[in-house]
Amino acid sequence: MRLLLLAPLRAGTGNATTARRIQDHLEAAGHACTIRDTSDYASPLVVADLISTANFEAALGIHVYKAGRLLQGSRIPFGIIFGGTDINEDAKCEEKSRVMGAILEEARFAVSFTEAMKEAAATAWPHIRSKIHVQSQGIVTAHNASFNWKEFLQSAGILQDKHHLYLFLLICGLRRVKDPLYLVDAFSDWHRKESAVHLIIIGPVGGGRAFATGATSGRSPCRYEKLLCRGEQFRLGGDVGRHLGDLCADHRKSCFLDCTDSLCRRPQFPSEEGGQ
Repeated sequence: MRLLLLAPLRAGTGNATTARRIQDHLEAAGHACTIRDTSDYASPLVVADLISTANFEAALGIHVYKAGRLLQGSRIPFGIIFGGTDINEDAKCEEKSRVMGAILEEARFAVSFTEAMKEAAATAWPHIRSKIHVQSQGIVTAHNASFNWKEFLQSAGILQDKHHLYLFLLICGLRRVKDPLYLVDAFSDWHRKESAVHLIIIGPVGGGRAFATGATSGRSPCRYEKLLCRGEQFRLGGDVGRHLGDLCADHRKSCFLDCTDSLCRRPQFPSEEGGQ
């Protein structure tokens, strides 16, 4: 099947990453999937011409308001994936909410990444509750046996002369809209009192550069560049999934707390002597 995937594709955003993952999955299943940026199309008529010219048989849109408007009235069936902006911002605007309700009515199905997002959407548009399916996000990582955890800690300036280290691993991208670096000042204060406590952040910076850093510098959360001078810098040819495989797969077991910008979970403590 020839599929069109419409999404806002600004570099370094979760939408672009999600679109690529969906494309990989669909193509692995034997379909042809073409990604297009919503910003390149001014109206549903332009998208309709694209659909006819490329002979697309179905479409998928990421973001109800941004992508769904371009698929309204389409001659091919389409589904919609909710974005955080749909629920947290656009649904609060009366006009946008009305438009989104009409789009969801026309869509064959809608996908939410969490149960909470599904409930919020069903509250805003009760008539489409039965159309919403929850599909959690995830990535596949591969362990890199050549990566040395102790050497990484040493290069990041994290001393291991204590019997215990308390390492907190935050997996997320650095984007102002989510501002995960609000944790940095709190951890800096904590680190000054308890030097064995460290926060390690791993993920893309804005446009996509991957990084890992020990957050013990006390910098303001808004001053990304100076903060990232602290610790080991990683420049990868691959995506963040590969980087997570190199760093996280081996070391999550050594972390006191493992977090993402969407959830936190406490892993089992390692049985071996050393860092926690």
